[in-house]
Amino acid sequence: MTMPTTHDPLRSRADRDTLASSTARRQSAQLVWSFAGGITLALSYAIAIGLMRLGWVTLEFAETVLWCTLPYLLCTHWIYRGAGLPSAERTSMLLVTTMAPFLLLMLGFALFHQPYSRGAVLLVYLLCTMWFVAGDRLRKQSRTQRLVCVDPGVADQLTQWCGEGSWSGHDIELHPMPTGAEDVANLLVFDGAILDRRIAASSERSQLLGKLKLSHMRLYSVEAVAELLTGRKMLPTEQDELWELDGNPAYDVIKRAIDAISVLVTAPLWLPLCILVALAVGVSSPGPIFFSQTRVGLNGRSFKIWKFRSMRLNVATEDGLFASPGDSRITPVGQFIRRMRLDELPQFWNVLKGEMSLIGPRPEQRALVDKFATRIPAYPYRHLVRPGITGWAQVLQGYAGNEEETAIKLSYDLYYVAHYSVALDLLIAYKTLRIVASGFGAR
Repeated sequence: MTMPTTHDPLRSRADRDTLASSTARRQSAQLVWSFAGGITLALSYAIAIGLMRLGWVTLEFAETVLWCTLPYLLCTHWIYRGAGLPSAERTSMLLVTTMAPFLLLMLGFALFHQPYSRGAVLLVYLLCTMWFVAGDRLRKQSRTQRLVCVDPGVADQLTQWCGEGSWSGHDIELHPMPTGAEDVANLLVFDGAILDRRIAASSERSQLLGKLKLSHMRLYSVEAVAELLTGRKMLPTEQDELWELDGNPAYDVIKRAIDAISVLVTAPLWLPLCILVALAVGVSSPGPIFFSQTRVGLNGRSFKIWKFRSMRLNVATEDGLFASPGDSRITPVGQFIRRMRLDELPQFWNVLKGEMSLIGPRPEQRALVDKFATRIPAYPYRHLVRPGITGWAQVLQGYAGNEEETAIKLSYDLYYVAHYSVALDLLIAYKTLRIVASGFGAR
């Protein structure tokens, strides 16, 4: 644990002028940085005018720079929405959320047959990306959140949930309670306090926490800090009956449209691939090409999921079984298509029908859902969103082969349910493409 250092209480109070959370502070800083980032657009336009005067580019170059205002505004919104992601994921998130809007701009020009300058789009994109990455690095260096552990054992709980030294590399420092903590002034040098919600209430503790809030100090539970560090939603205990999550209905509508359009637009790419995989499966082993199984989807509704068969006939239909490494049921062709995730291609049909999304928690078998719903608190909340072909748990954990791993997987799924957005979906898509070649998590 980081030992406390000498800080100026007046400066700390000036920095902490509201009860805003760490995420809200990130969002506030992001808004300021995004507004100032208009300088990248102005600089790009100045470069365009200079190149025009030199005769190196045409008026089209400068006009395209002005059009780049739209993707800039879009990426600032997505980055703002992704402010709650763990610090370790923010660089990747920044890269994909800045790239996607500029690719969409070029796609728009192509669809409407409008002339534009690729060089202008590249110029603004590079300046925009460098601006946001630089801002994130500066914020990490200059605004580390100093949190004091009010209750004993807080650091041990974080170590148990997140791993030894898991807060290193993040913009969070943990500090033990200083001597003379009964004097609230000695705690105001910190940006927030971490509490153990299981500690029994007492008049002294309640009085201390009340004074901290009146002094505009943010109070965090151990679970909230663990979520910031790991990208996992800490599971509730059986005694916490009021623990619950909600979905995001507005984004659900947008996400459904994005899913359908993406599948239809990319059909010329994945349909020929489906034909090749179907031929390989049919030739390699006797039996049907496709395999279907009942899975649980949105709001607990059952549906049939479709895959290319990767197992030998008469063994792939067993419900409630986990696949294991080197599973003898899997055919040689099945091993390859599983590693490359090609067995999932028929699920694009499930996406078109609205039973699945491209990104979301993986749908589980009914037998496993019924079992885990009685053993793992909050398990049903993963069904608040459509299940996906890939998801947050898949790219960070991989395959869950037993009940303990399933509980960890659930914590990732619930983090997704609590925070899903364009920024998080883009990050998952990027990570999925990066790990497909490695076969991470496949069995």
